[in-house]
Amino acid sequence: MNPEQEKREFINAYQNLFAKEKEIENEEAKVKQALYERKCNLNKNFNWAPENTQKIIELNNGLLERYPEAYNELLRVKNEFEERYRAGDKSFKDYTIEVEFWYNAPDGLSEEEDELWDNLCENTIFWGPHLYASSNYRERNRDIESFEEAMMMDNQSWNEYPFNTKVLDGTYIYYFMHDIFNHNGTYSLEDAVQMKAENFSWQMNICIEHWGKSRQK
Repeated sequence: MNPEQEKREFINAYQNLFAKEKEIENEEAKVKQALYERKCNLNKNFNWAPENTQKIIELNNGLLERYPEAYNELLRVKNEFEERYRAGDKSFKDYTIEVEFWYNAPDGLSEEEDELWDNLCENTIFWGPHLYASSNYRERNRDIESFEEAMMMDNQSWNEYPFNTKVLDGTYIYYFMHDIFNHNGTYSLEDAVQMKAENFSWQMNICIEHWGKSRQK
């Protein structure tokens, strides 16, 4: 193969790869649009029957038990890193700790239902307040936000769309509920009725910068 042919083969391969990536992007955009339209339609026709209202309140209150669990573990690890740094271990000079949430669909679903819940989860961006700690707090001579600050718990109920209904008057809607069901174009009120707090998972992502290299856990 001469140089000109090699050049043409390289260009063709690149163009094919670019076309494939654009095709994937277009398919992803179609899925996101379909999920958003589904959410809007389901919310518009949602039945605020007492049993549905109660399930949403139970999810709202149940998640308040999951978030402190994650926050307390983040705080424990952060304090451990700081103690080791103060003791002279410079390995912990620079670090970041982040907590990531997601929802696990229950077992026993049909293939179609399982695919739907996978798409809902994969296309969800916001899972409530960002739980984060780093050595930057030390450098700026300040401490990590309190749980109440992180959760935006300031006596303001976040009963905005889609929770702006009279049946929730007097119910404190936490920010993470607002974040998940308002800021995303995915989960609907119908989904909230089916979701259970115990099916939410979280993981801690740790990055330690050491000797110019990044170590992740």
